[in-house]
Amino acid sequence: MHSSPSSPPLDAARDAAQACLAALAAPPALPLRQVSPRRALGAMARSLQMGPAAANAIRVVRAEVTQRHDDAWNVTASASAWPLRYGAEKPLLYLCRPASLQALSGVLVDARERGIVCSDAETQSSRWPKGVQPALPAWLAAQHNCMPFDPATGEEVRAILRAALETLYVEQQPGYYYLAIHDENADEDADEDADEYAVAAPLSAADTAAASLGMYRVSPPDPAPCRVRLCGAGRMLAVVAGAARLLQEDWDIAAQVWSCPSYTRLARDAQAAEQWNLRHPRAIPRLAHVRRCLDDSAAPVIAVTGYGQHIAGQIGGYVRGRFIAVGADAMMEVSAPWLAVTALKALADDGALPLQFVEYALRRYALL
Repeated sequence: MHSSPSSPPLDAARDAAQACLAALAAPPALPLRQVSPRRALGAMARSLQMGPAAANAIRVVRAEVTQRHDDAWNVTASASAWPLRYGAEKPLLYLCRPASLQALSGVLVDARERGIVCSDAETQSSRWPKGVQPALPAWLAAQHNCMPFDPATGEEVRAILRAALETLYVEQQPGYYYLAIHDENADEDADEDADEYAVAAPLSAADTAAASLGMYRVSPPDPAPCRVRLCGAGRMLAVVAGAARLLQEDWDIAAQVWSCPSYTRLARDAQAAEQWNLRHPRAIPRLAHVRRCLDDSAAPVIAVTGYGQHIAGQIGGYVRGRFIAVGADAMMEVSAPWLAVTALKALADDGALPLQFVEYALRRYALL
């Protein structure tokens, strides 16, 4: 049961969220497209909690955390979340590291399944993809009160935080946002490939809005016809950017690169559009965001995630042309050369180039 819109706690939360949004709209202290999501989020959390613009307008809970010199967080001590049980007058930013579904369930009990939950489990050594048990991302994708994101850059984190504050506390919609947060990538080559697209300019207002809806184009406009579309979430954006570079330099094949912070949001939006169109056959059809982005071409789409491929596969039914989902559970390594070969094979299967190109690429990249 939710309080009425005029209740003091909800009014206070709305006012606090507006203060946070104003603070996030100010020029950031860090160049957000050049720092990791983890570092950027730490800086934003500190600014929102202690900066004069927000005036302590958000409740920041660090679960088993101590502050690091670069404003990120480390697990070294326990910090209780008990204040969450005393009022809802402020937005909640919960910084944690749940590696299992059981651990996440404990976080959600503390948070009352409300607020912005940020996990940096990916930054820890683990035998699981992205540092969490496979059941966790699959469960999140199935929870309709949760909106899961896997941002690639600090600017994407800011765009998603702003959307979460607007949705949860200004519009007073129920549920919570979940952000998987990674740190600097140890692969310098991959970083350089991502930088080609990521640091050329800040996100435009349109890209900021599109990022919070699940995807936006990061490759610059190209006069050459697009031959293939490559989509990546989180750290995989750098990998697909590397594959696009190989396709262009080695095979003269133009590839679009798209950042997809949330395949789940894209799929849910597409499902909702289909259901609305079914119920309103005489109305102007609604077009899902994924279709607005990709319907202008039937070129193959390769969607890549650091989780299991079923996470990226959620959008497959809403994409024109050949669709391939690639995830951490693939038999091959998720690398730029393998993705380039995957793109060549998709084009060959469509009859767009000779199959020999795939054989040449396998030998060229020493993948046989």
